[in-house]
Amino acid sequence: MSTKLIVALDVKSFDEAKELVDLLSPEVGLFKVGSTLYTLAGRQIIEYIHSKGGEVFLDLKFFDIPNQVRGVSFAAASLGVEMFTIHLLGGREMALAAIEGVMEASQIHRLQKTPLILGVTILTSMNDSVIRNELKINAPVIDMVGYLAQMGYDEGLRGFVCSPYEVEGLKKRFSDIKLVTPGVRLPGEVTGDQKRVMTPADAKRLGSDYIVMGRSVYNSRHPMQTTRQIKEQLKD
Repeated sequence: MSTKLIVALDVKSFDEAKELVDLLSPEVGLFKVGSTLYTLAGRQIIEYIHSKGGEVFLDLKFFDIPNQVRGVSFAAASLGVEMFTIHLLGGREMALAAIEGVMEASQIHRLQKTPLILGVTILTSMNDSVIRNELKINAPVIDMVGYLAQMGYDEGLRGFVCSPYEVEGLKKRFSDIKLVTPGVRLPGEVTGDQKRVMTPADAKRLGSDYIVMGRSVYNSRHPMQTTRQIKEQLKD
């Protein structure tokens, strides 16, 4: 199974992001634009990635009342992004509203391709202790991930974000989904605020369709070399 690398542009200026895109676009086809960069650079960075022949994973984790999520999903689809995220803790009605927003954008703009809506399950910065003691959810992470994915699947979602630890179970449960996994680090790297972490090779072995790596790349002294090292672990 092919596993693709998404490089997260979690930097603090358009110029930093542009430099990374210029450097890595020969090796990387898909870049993540998260909340920090989008707040700073907006659609400018999306248009720049597209101008370099790349695709965009817009990771803003929409989580609001259904009407707002319908509107922002319409906007995301209109920007021509490859995929974007909603947070499944927003519930069924919100997930359905996101799908409706994309369908509306497709009809109005006659999109050749609609973005994949990714339902975020449990953040990889969380573990059983966090969801039990801080969020007061009396279920282990792995059960919550399965429950939230099932809810999203029932409403029509076919893509999810989870840690590599939940990939195998979700793939067995749903045969027609795409899984994007953050929480991936090279062997020996500091994990930072991530709690459910694996290597690229392990994530691939378990069935991740996409892995997301940012700090490993942009904090490297040689980002291109590191990118190639990661891709080497993803080879069939």
